[in-house]
Amino acid sequence: MLYPGKRSTGKKSRHMMRTIAFVSCLFLSTLFTWAAASAAPSPGAIGAAQIDEVLVQAHVAAGGTRLDGYAAMTQSGSFVQDGGPSNSFESVVDLRNGYSRIQLVVGPATFLQGYDGTQWGQENGVLAIVSLPSLVADAVTQAYLSSYAFFRRDQASTFKSGREENVDGQPAYVLHAEPLGGSPADLYFDASFYRLVKVVAQTAQGTDTTTNSDFQVVQGVTVPMRSVDVNASGTTSVTTLKTIQFSTGLEPSAIARPSYVSHGTLAAPVSIPFVSDLVGGLGHIVVPVSLNDKPATLVFDSGGANFLVPDAAKSLGLQASGGIATGGAGTQQQMTAYAHVASVDFGGARLSDQNFVVTPLGYPLLHPRKDVTIEGLIGFEYLANFRVSVRYADRQIDLAPFDEPAPSGGVTLPFKADGAHAYVLATVDNVSGYYLLDTGNAGSIVLTTPFVKEHHLFPKGGSIYRSPGGVGGGYSETHATAKTFAFAGQTYHDVPVSIPQVTSGFFATRGVAGNLGSGFLSRFSVVFDYKAQTVTFVPNRNVAMPFRVDRIGWSVGQDDSGAFEVRQVVPGSPAAEAGIATGDRITAFAGNQVAGGFGLGDLSPYSTGRAPFTVTVKRAGVDKTVRLTPRNLLPPSQ
Repeated sequence: MLYPGKRSTGKKSRHMMRTIAFVSCLFLSTLFTWAAASAAPSPGAIGAAQIDEVLVQAHVAAGGTRLDGYAAMTQSGSFVQDGGPSNSFESVVDLRNGYSRIQLVVGPATFLQGYDGTQWGQENGVLAIVSLPSLVADAVTQAYLSSYAFFRRDQASTFKSGREENVDGQPAYVLHAEPLGGSPADLYFDASFYRLVKVVAQTAQGTDTTTNSDFQVVQGVTVPMRSVDVNASGTTSVTTLKTIQFSTGLEPSAIARPSYVSHGTLAAPVSIPFVSDLVGGLGHIVVPVSLNDKPATLVFDSGGANFLVPDAAKSLGLQASGGIATGGAGTQQQMTAYAHVASVDFGGARLSDQNFVVTPLGYPLLHPRKDVTIEGLIGFEYLANFRVSVRYADRQIDLAPFDEPAPSGGVTLPFKADGAHAYVLATVDNVSGYYLLDTGNAGSIVLTTPFVKEHHLFPKGGSIYRSPGGVGGGYSETHATAKTFAFAGQTYHDVPVSIPQVTSGFFATRGVAGNLGSGFLSRFSVVFDYKAQTVTFVPNRNVAMPFRVDRIGWSVGQDDSGAFEVRQVVPGSPAAEAGIATGDRITAFAGNQVAGGFGLGDLSPYSTGRAPFTVTVKRAGVDKTVRLTPRNLLPPSQ
């Protein structure tokens, strides 16, 4: 995830497979039916007998034994997100167990994914699986819904409660289901026809609501030909069915996983130097790459994937099309297109036939420091095709075939995946959880809001900053101090952490403890081995270095080349004492004019350092130069 991190006192998004996986749930889990009218319920809770009666009536309405006789359901149609371009899909689901396979076409990109007891996906030839526990639970519930499992008598215990409620002014029965090993969901059956008119699922990413309409009879089963889904970030997805067919048999090949297709070639191991976009420290990993034999400057982002900004795609002569919503660190989602790239060359490691996401990024990510301009990302696709070693202390990335001898030493940890990215266990204040390994986060340790709340960490809060974020926009975050952080054989004391105050986006994901960025990972050489599903951490000479933290007490962003903008000031901090206020524009720092091409990465050594420096502040057209004396602002551990 491309994410500014602490350098601005503040992530490319989740890999697209996770976004697409959510979309598939739309049309695999919302095909339900109607029955003859019945008496409307009165308000209030309903008991087990009435829950059972609702399910009996809904089953009859769905076709009863006719539905039970079908083994599979195939569909095709289109989906549109947030009013963007129309995309197409074809899918098949085994009604006996919820196993499925779906093909989606977004512009030039074709995705395959499915469920066979494990959720899998294929993009750019790579076959990846989902093993992160909270996402596994979501996949279990998706299969439960798409196979009509709630009609089976052996699933009666999955319904924990029921109630009567109005949906758009019409009475409905709401049954709360908790599938074994799955995420909870509320199923809304209208009281007149027993159609499943709405599903509200509590997914790992938050509350997801699907509303069904345009019910039609197909082969004795009534299905909604239109579904509207709104996810936790507010993205609206409209799915329209063009065809649907039920069948009594299903060939295993129809839902089989595709074979892994390697698009990578590497004649011999290579070592590629990188630069940081953070002056005096290690932030994002900036590397030279060739796309269709044309040079580009990209960030190597283990939390991201193939990605370009629109101007870069245009300058490279690439045509972007299609449209789908992408989420990231912030609470918003934004539309992305796709462009096809025939070849990608990273220091001699080549990928062919690649699709790149094309969507904007904010100014501070694209212009992080003087003479550095970022045009996009690479990440997952290289990790999936080669063993990748990030030697932070040497500022080198090594790529080798998976069958080459692995580096020796260090601590090797197995990882869980969200379908693309690696999550490993770490412990903060004696509480363990899964952390995304994210070289695209220029910060250090970021904890998710649900994890902090669930384990009652940092009850006294901390200092409030404003992060510009990445994909998905900015947000407020709390800076606190952990007593301990234990990871890969190392234990750190009095460790600074940040906690985004968000209700959607990556940092609101249930079942994820947080994110480890370059400010933390740079204490190691990090060896990603996606074939073995492991990551090895070899301590380097910086393993015990102090954490870089803000010592001024400001949140600073940048929207153009003329100035830095003050987004927030911590009360009682050096910035506040110098009279700096929210809304001020910093036009010069330490004798450097911002308009000379400087970015937030150039400011970082001063705001995280110890030496006094001056800044020139413009407010209401008037310039004023003030002196700032950095000092420790970390709150005590709790």
